[in-house]
Amino acid sequence: MTRPRTAVVVGATNGIGKAISCHLAREGYQVIAVGRGGEGRRDEVLSFLEKCSAESKTAAAAAAAIPTSGDDDPSPPSIPPIGHEFRPCDAFDLSQVKTCASDIVRDRGGGGIDALVMTQGMATVQSFTPTVDGNDMKLTLHYWSRAAFAYCLLPAMRRRSSSICGIMPGGPVIMSVLSGGVHSPYVKYRTDPELRNNYTIVNAANLAGYYTDLFLDRLASTPPNSGINFVHAAPGFVNTNWGTEMPCYIRGPIRILQRFVGKSPSECAGFMVGPILRCGSSTDIGLIMPSSGGVGESGVDANTGAGRNRGVYIMNEDGTSGKLTKGHTPEAMEDVWRTTKDVLGRSGIQLED
Repeated sequence: MTRPRTAVVVGATNGIGKAISCHLAREGYQVIAVGRGGEGRRDEVLSFLEKCSAESKTAAAAAAAIPTSGDDDPSPPSIPPIGHEFRPCDAFDLSQVKTCASDIVRDRGGGGIDALVMTQGMATVQSFTPTVDGNDMKLTLHYWSRAAFAYCLLPAMRRRSSSICGIMPGGPVIMSVLSGGVHSPYVKYRTDPELRNNYTIVNAANLAGYYTDLFLDRLASTPPNSGINFVHAAPGFVNTNWGTEMPCYIRGPIRILQRFVGKSPSECAGFMVGPILRCGSSTDIGLIMPSSGGVGESGVDANTGAGRNRGVYIMNEDGTSGKLTKGHTPEAMEDVWRTTKDVLGRSGIQLED
């Protein structure tokens, strides 16, 4: 029996991540849901995912149960259950991220992972607030922990890509749902690379998005990862519990706007899973690879990115292709790589050049 495709969804316990995990479960994926633990959390998550899978199984069984001549009571085919998993992990703690990812790679054995989707995040107005590792809380959720998950799960992603022909179309997908195509460059990536001296809400948002572009592009340009697709997506304005940590005088107006102009988590998830589903059926990812914003790569169309063989895909909130920032340069990529290597290295996650 062919094993189901497997997707790791970080931040799967609520909001966009929960909706994405349900969409993938309906499509027959085995979901490894990663999120903060708590009493009853495992049972709650697994029960939800089984219900999502059951919706898909019911539809498939109904479609397959076609009566034949003389058969008054056709029985639907037996559809094997999909064993979803829940892995507790506090993404504020990079040592927990390392352990969680390493355990997933170990437990997959000779198998692999077909998709990694990262949605963990927070919305606050607080200044630099250190985690147990001494890094900022918001930047840890939005970038450092995502870089750690992506890097630590690469061995399992590579195992899956090795059996699929082609460089980019088809194959596994690593996706960070954050601010693809929306953020601006973080210009102080050399003088204040960890945002310890110039912390503002805007700088924090731009750093996380800018670093995500550059880090995923660096991974995508590495030959062993040539069969893996790297995507930085923007979810848009979604009606979730985003902003729970904000003061009530800010949170209140946000909730009103979400109700009237925000898309539902399910609608957002439908766009986000598009590249994964297309690659899962071994077809083109359906996105155009952007050129490195303003770098002027030889043989690359500056508008469409045509001719660029490897790199990060940028996806807009409606599933269309987005663009990189003009500050996306090889020099910035190497600086961000070194910064990320230093930060993750302090938590025992060693990035190899």
